[in-house]
Amino acid sequence: MDWSRTSIAVKMGNANYPKGVKTTIYNNIVKDPTKEQIDMFVEGLLLLSDGDSHLGTQVIKRDELSVD
Repeated sequence: MDWSRTSIAVKMGNANYPKGVKTTIYNNIVKDPTKEQIDMFVEGLLLLSDGDSHLGTQVIKRDELSVD
């Protein structure tokens, strides 16, 4: 299988969100993000937010199956 793309799902908590939780998916992330890269990305999102708290992150890797 060949790597197609990687996405990251970031779950944030804030009283302003319906049910207090919002998950946003960011596409076209580097193939193998490190923990440090993810932490820096989330830190930037928190700086731009209106009081969000980070509840979790999930890396989603998509592979393509080549059939010849």
